Amino acid sequence: MLKDLKDTNSYRIKCMGCSRPKTLCVCSLIKTSQIRSKIVILIHPMEAKKEKLGTGRITHTGLANSELIMGIDFTSDKKVNDLLNDESYYPMVLYPGEDALNISAPSSEEVELLKNKIPLIFVIDGTWPCAKKMMKLSTNINQLPRISFSSDKESAFLIKHQPHKQALSTVESVHVLVKELGKYGVEDLDGNEDSMIDAFKAMVQKQIDIASDPNVPTYRGRKMDKQRVALVREKKNRSFILK
Repeated sequence: MLKDLKDTNSYRIKCMGCSRPKTLCVCSLIKTSQIRSKIVILIHPMEAKKEKLGTGRITHTGLANSELIMGIDFTSDKKVNDLLNDESYYPMVLYPGEDALNISAPSSEEVELLKNKIPLIFVIDGTWPCAKKMMKLSTNINQLPRISFSSDKESAFLIKHQPHKQALSTVESVHVLVKELGKYGVEDLDGNEDSMIDAFKAMVQKQIDIASDPNVPTYRGRKMDKQRVALVREKKNRSFILK
């Protein structure tokens, strides 16, 4: 695999879908899932500029009934407000909170509520500090009912620092959420939703393989410094999480 990555011509060939080098592309692994809920990913500009196929974009690609909207303050965003004003939806935001609807243990009344109207779920895609700022500024979003889930799953995002072990990436969080919605009959899942996680794990593993070899440039054209290589190699020893 690394032999192919070192081939300069192969590395420069880009995927038309995600703009990543072909050797790093995981688009072929993503199968679009048809779900009833409307998932709206609110992506911070810094997150959007980092890479063409981050975890928010993988989520959007994997879910047919989803939208990706970039911004920081969505209070006056027309797309967001049009969705909020659509009475066919029951709007919520995926965000922790004391009064959040825990979809891992919902009441029968909560399940019926989500079955009677189409769940419209906003997902904040950004670092934790950015996500907090987005929630604070977006008054139309921070006033929505919150939805969350219970999970002891550790993130497979080994190449990115997480604030705590159970902090999941956007794609992992939405995957858990959709699975829980399916468990209680709010969604009739087709199985394709799992391909988001397959693609995500493949992306992480590809980047670990590259980062473990200091002679291979990253897709942004930089080589990894010794400290970063050592860190990723240490994380690679925990790669059983990816299986």
